[in-house]
Amino acid sequence: MAWRMARARTTLSRLAVNATLAGFWASALLALLVFYLDSSVSLTPRNYWPVASVVVLAYGPASGIAWALLAGAVRLFVAFRVPVPWVGFRPFWRFLVADFCLLCAAYAHNLRLSRDYLPAAMQDHLTSATLLLILGTTLLAVDAVWRGLTRRRFRPLAAALAALLLSAGLFGIRQRYRDVKLPPSASEIEVIRPTGGILLFGIDGATPDDLFPMATDGRLPALGALSRAGTSAPLSAPCPPRMAAAWATIVTGRAPAAHGVMEGTLFAPRGGHPLFRVLPAATGLRNLLHLGLLRGQIGRSRPAVPTLDRILARSGYRVVAAGWEGLLDDTPVPAGSTVVDRWPSIAPHVERLRDHLREVRDRPDEAPLAAALGEALRRDLAVGAATLAALDRTGDGPPTRRALLVRMAGLDAVAHVFTRYSHPDRFGNVPPRDVERLGQVIPDYYRFLDAWLEAMRGRLGPEPTVLVVSPYGVAPVGVGRRVFQALTGSGHQSGTHRNAGPGLLLAVGPGVRAGGRLEHASAADVLPTLLYLRDLPVGRDMEGEPLHRLASDTFADRHALAAVPSWETVSIVSPPVW
Repeated sequence: MAWRMARARTTLSRLAVNATLAGFWASALLALLVFYLDSSVSLTPRNYWPVASVVVLAYGPASGIAWALLAGAVRLFVAFRVPVPWVGFRPFWRFLVADFCLLCAAYAHNLRLSRDYLPAAMQDHLTSATLLLILGTTLLAVDAVWRGLTRRRFRPLAAALAALLLSAGLFGIRQRYRDVKLPPSASEIEVIRPTGGILLFGIDGATPDDLFPMATDGRLPALGALSRAGTSAPLSAPCPPRMAAAWATIVTGRAPAAHGVMEGTLFAPRGGHPLFRVLPAATGLRNLLHLGLLRGQIGRSRPAVPTLDRILARSGYRVVAAGWEGLLDDTPVPAGSTVVDRWPSIAPHVERLRDHLREVRDRPDEAPLAAALGEALRRDLAVGAATLAALDRTGDGPPTRRALLVRMAGLDAVAHVFTRYSHPDRFGNVPPRDVERLGQVIPDYYRFLDAWLEAMRGRLGPEPTVLVVSPYGVAPVGVGRRVFQALTGSGHQSGTHRNAGPGLLLAVGPGVRAGGRLEHASAADVLPTLLYLRDLPVGRDMEGEPLHRLASDTFADRHALAAVPSWETVSIVSPPVW
């Protein structure tokens, strides 16, 4: 019995050696995927090796151990007696083909996820690399499984050369990418005097299926009045959901590849200089960041192109922006401000939410619910305080020259943990008592935001242009996630942006069609549409287009669309005396 155990350990060790050598090769190609997803970093040996060395040293042994255990279990189950050398081409090759199959899945998965985030040329190159890897792996797998590699002396050499050419092809495709941008042409414009205020009211996580029924039956009076007087549309944002990138698209009219906002954290190899914006998905590379093998830092969240606040400021508006977390020039939050005292219409809704907060704080098992609701309420009250203080500092200037750009992010955090209580029919295992206790948290938060909307709209004078925008809705989490949480007892996440459907765009004001419904709108269309409604030129370098069907027939007949090459190079000339 002892000799059998010793033999099994030796066999597993030999399998692990061969699998680790194959894992080194596959890991080198996995590190290449990082460069495919970031067009701002060139693929050079100086940039590649600091990343590849970390990935290879971390994933080579891990891959070797995993494949060795799996292969050992298979050998034990089928009673294989084929001897395994310490370093043999046949076991090494089969492990390499298996690693290549996983690489194909990783490349294909990231190709699907990056379609809205990469430049077109970069997307084409990643597509070509994925197809090349799939085709080459398929041929090598067929050769390894069905025809063998040792019947002819030249076969192992030919297979190795084919794999080397396949790897070289992946490097060659990425090396050809060059992101060359021609400078935009300079232009001059003369803007007219602002004749109406602007309110862009952003709500993270507002779901059309929740908002519009509440607005229709009178529970959201401000949003109900806007929906009757304006035009609404489902809003599509970059997928998979990335909130910062979606909001940057809304305020720039540009795709993520142009405005440069991807994620909140940049990462780089230890001792390496290049900073990368996006880690490949479903590869486990984030574990290296958590283990300290890669270093991370908070990235620059300001878009690299002109944003809505600066465009409006140059056009004569007094801009107040709050809640954008660096995407725009946010107004600082004043110390010691009490929003409830200054805007009494908000007070009942705040007290109602605080009652919910006290109720969940009394139960230790509901601590995540209390944390989410408390932080959401605190943040949105701070945004309101900053907006109110900034409006007071503008003095007695005409409200028609004000532009409020406000983003309320609290609903998103609340919906992620309270969705199961507001939609118990979608879960089936929510106790009726919990539904009675917590089922009104999300509706009450919508009422809280509705009161904010009405109060801010009233500070902009008669007939302002109002846009209510939400980039993503929230839907119940999938069954698999629920089962995992039930088995592990971890987390209270019951809402997600994935497969949640579109967000929403609701517009009202001079020139907007009353009671209109559009079938589709893109996040990149928001800024061009707002500029069109305020008689400001649209940049030709913006990916979005004005939603002409949103405008009334009278407005469309009297207002032509103006355009400039880019707001990056536009000059305001001959400003009128206001």
